[in-house]
Amino acid sequence: MAKHFLYLTNDKLVALIWKNGAIVERDVFGATELGMSAFTTYIAQHQGIATYIVTDLIEEDFRLDTVPHLRGGDLDAVIGRKLAQLYRASPFRHGIIQGREEEGRRDDKILYHAVTNPEILKPLLAAIERAEIPLEGIYSSAVLSGKLLEALQSFFQHTLLVTIVPDFGLRQTYFQNKQIKFSRLTPIIFDEGQPAGELIAAETSRTWQYLDSLRFFASGETLEVSILVHARDRQMVTEAIRSYPLIQYRFLDIDEVAAKLKLKPAPVSSHAEELLVHLYAQARIDNHFATPEQRRFSTYKRLRFGLFALTAGILAACTVAAMFNLYEASRISTEIDRRTAALKPLQIEYRAVVDEIGKQTAASETVRDASGFFKRYMRPSPASPGDFLRAFSQALTEFPNIQLLQLVWAPVADANTTPFYTASAAQGPGLLQSTTRAGNTAAGLSGANTAVATPQSAPGTVEDPTLSDGKFQALVVEAAITPFDGNFRKAVNDINVFVARINQLPDVRATVLVEPLDVRTSASIMSSETPQAAVLPVARFVLKLVRTVKVPRT
Repeated sequence: MAKHFLYLTNDKLVALIWKNGAIVERDVFGATELGMSAFTTYIAQHQGIATYIVTDLIEEDFRLDTVPHLRGGDLDAVIGRKLAQLYRASPFRHGIIQGREEEGRRDDKILYHAVTNPEILKPLLAAIERAEIPLEGIYSSAVLSGKLLEALQSFFQHTLLVTIVPDFGLRQTYFQNKQIKFSRLTPIIFDEGQPAGELIAAETSRTWQYLDSLRFFASGETLEVSILVHARDRQMVTEAIRSYPLIQYRFLDIDEVAAKLKLKPAPVSSHAEELLVHLYAQARIDNHFATPEQRRFSTYKRLRFGLFALTAGILAACTVAAMFNLYEASRISTEIDRRTAALKPLQIEYRAVVDEIGKQTAASETVRDASGFFKRYMRPSPASPGDFLRAFSQALTEFPNIQLLQLVWAPVADANTTPFYTASAAQGPGLLQSTTRAGNTAAGLSGANTAVATPQSAPGTVEDPTLSDGKFQALVVEAAITPFDGNFRKAVNDINVFVARINQLPDVRATVLVEPLDVRTSASIMSSETPQAAVLPVARFVLKLVRTVKVPRT
């Protein structure tokens, strides 16, 4: 992917387009109105390329300071306030956190840097704004130049990197323990009486004296000066400088550096901008000076790219889904054809069987006889209370003094099962009542005001009747002796006679569930003290009838 770098110095703008590891285009524009007009025309032709502004200016200031140790937004707020105090007139300012002090309160160490003359950048930014160029950020070349020493593994405890700014001056950047502490750009005014090498030696010597005055060096520590220079200029510089015990010079040959960094073709002069841009293009660099407003077109571009990627992903997913559906449709169609082919012989065989059965005249009569035999002898008929109730009714007609209150019938699988029923509510207290020790009234005459409930049976259903050697039909009968004159002995005797009559019915067994008066030893008998308030006496009782029905087996 192509990247567009605008390397800004005080007297010119160098435009470099980097693509696939090489500088593919280079243009230079002067720092004049004519040069800016030419740049406006030029930049309009490169609207779609991500653009980076790299500053290498005299008007760049660097200051070291400390702040109390903070984190997150609090530290950002403190740095922002300090930058506003130091560089009130410039919006192009930035702070770099450089760790903590080793002694005392262990405050955070901060490097503040800014472009102190914003007017240099404004015409360039205005042209970029008009062309809607996706600006990624504004960067200080001095801050980023440490990446060159890192790539070359040329960091020392005290390192001074010296690079030549195109046709302008000398950039000296001091690093202590791989962290930038100071940088200055000095214009080089050539004098026929003083070679360029002597100018470089004089400037580096003055820089060492300045750093020593700030107490960056301990006793006996050496400043390693790394000079980036082309081979054709190296001899001129070498002849003019000499090493001192506290200053050691090292030469970084541009051709060798370009080969190590895999930059082709190599720069043809001692100017460092192409090497630096090649490094910056391959690294992930953080914005220094650009505001979010100035970078908005870059944000829009990333959003568009994200939307395009999302759309492409959706289209790819839809394509895969469509291909899968086509594959499934083809597979299903093949399976249908296979099964259709397999079905044809079966259909032919089926039609042959049907034709053969049609020729057999006795087949229908055989089926009819088998069906009749099954219905008559094998399939059980649904349970019905008709026969049971008719036999019970005939016996009941012989006892006109017995009044029927309710019947509950159910088919059951066990003769001991009693269908669920609820006794009829009494109309009030009777003359005499019996109560068991559990507290439940058990007599009919007493007018017990409780409902007697028995366990629910588990009968078979019409769809699934109980089939065994014998099945049962249970009938709960609630009745009363009327009229009743209060003679319990006679009432009990009449009930026993009624039960004996029912037991004479075929396959029927009757038992008494509730008697008019419970005379067991576990029950207590009470009499009302106000007979005039009692209701008319009624002797209620409950019977359980069980009929055994034999099911013939063949």
